[in-house]
Amino acid sequence: MINNEKKAKEYFYQKEYDKALEIFVENDNKYAAGLCCLMLKKENEAKIFWNSNKKNCPASRFGLVVLDLIELKTNKLPSFFETRAQLEIYLNLFLENNLIEWAENLISCCDFLYQANPESYKFIARALYSNGYFDLAITFCKRSLRLFYCDPEAFLILSQCYYLKGEFGESLDCINKVLNMVYDYYPAIIFKKIILDKIKIKKGEV
Repeated sequence: MINNEKKAKEYFYQKEYDKALEIFVENDNKYAAGLCCLMLKKENEAKIFWNSNKKNCPASRFGLVVLDLIELKTNKLPSFFETRAQLEIYLNLFLENNLIEWAENLISCCDFLYQANPESYKFIARALYSNGYFDLAITFCKRSLRLFYCDPEAFLILSQCYYLKGEFGESLDCINKVLNMVYDYYPAIIFKKIILDKIKIKKGEV
């Protein structure tokens, strides 16, 4: 069964959701089976799987919330930890699978999700950055920073977005803010060197 589960996960990551679903059903993995159904745009089947084990599976409970949110229904607030663990995963899946309307609807419920977990804006920003939506990621980072103005991770995401947009001065400013807060934050130290090297190349100093 362990090997089967591993194979199912491989199918899932390869976006072969039908094959993954078959194995997850055989293994009685109701949450993963529901997630496959959702990726196959079989929302009702996903709901059946998740309703069957929602009492003892926080991931299934959050999945049911997502099913409402992609229809712009804000009926039930998820928990703090469910939102922290799952929001970014769903948004990534929707964007990676070109389920853009669902991604947009989930993002549009950000103020509702903020009530469950105030870091929701940053979780959304992180997913947007990972999928190349840099301007939107910047917008949501800034929304997050209005609430948590000393958040090194949010400033790091901002810096990375500006860098990839070719706005190296803004990128350097953000990374300096990170290092002013956490001087030994290794990802920021490395990224600052990358920014400075790029600025040197741009100036013709290298």
